[in-house]
Amino acid sequence: MRKQKLHELLAVEGDLKGEFVKIAEESVVTFTKKADHFQGSIRTLKMVSADRENEEAAGEVRKELVTTVGEKLNWTWQAAMKYFDGLLAKEKTNQVAMADLIVDGEVLAKDLPATFLLGMEDRLKTVRAVYDQAPTMPPGISWAADPGKGDGVYKAEHPEKVTKTEKDFNFKVLYAATDKHPAQIEKWDDSKVVGVYTTQKWNGMLTPAQKAAYLERVDNLIKSVKQARQRANAVEVVEGEIGMRFQEYIHKLDL
Repeated sequence: MRKQKLHELLAVEGDLKGEFVKIAEESVVTFTKKADHFQGSIRTLKMVSADRENEEAAGEVRKELVTTVGEKLNWTWQAAMKYFDGLLAKEKTNQVAMADLIVDGEVLAKDLPATFLLGMEDRLKTVRAVYDQAPTMPPGISWAADPGKGDGVYKAEHPEKVTKTEKDFNFKVLYAATDKHPAQIEKWDDSKVVGVYTTQKWNGMLTPAQKAAYLERVDNLIKSVKQARQRANAVEVVEGEIGMRFQEYIHKLDL
């Protein structure tokens, strides 16, 4: 008989839980709101006068017992056993469900548990989001590594130069003053270069090529972790039985 694989058990775990919860809740409703299901009765009529015996059959009232509390509890336990046994089998199998993490053909780590690999997929996606938002160097500038400033620091190869100017006012007398007219003077602004601003820029950002390479490697790692998890989940299920023992313990009454 073919043994169930872990990934197959994981696929139905939600169904087992859903069935258990549904039946348990339905049983609670029956116990609290439909107690009459567990009660039956027969009312008979015995006429005092023998000549009215024909009325006795019409006076009979029956209420059949729908089920018993014991039957309802056993029905609930059928779903509980499947769910609890499935959980135990999953946890026991997870103890032996392992796989090597192979990235780009190289074993990065050996015997990683399936549960670790499952959680690591989402965590690595968070890491990827960080790399995805990392800023890159402004374009249009030639950058070169500057070891003197530290690892990962780049210096603009061509400093930016901007001239500093100042305004100078010049005057020119067009007509000299007379005893009847004031002098006519022309005035204009004359800007002149008085210095040069030099801006040397550094930055500690990634190059676009570096960012793309980082993201590619993170994606490779996420894919490899997923593949390792799938291999780990292909292990055969280690059977577990606990639901019946729970029921037997609860129902072992000496009353």
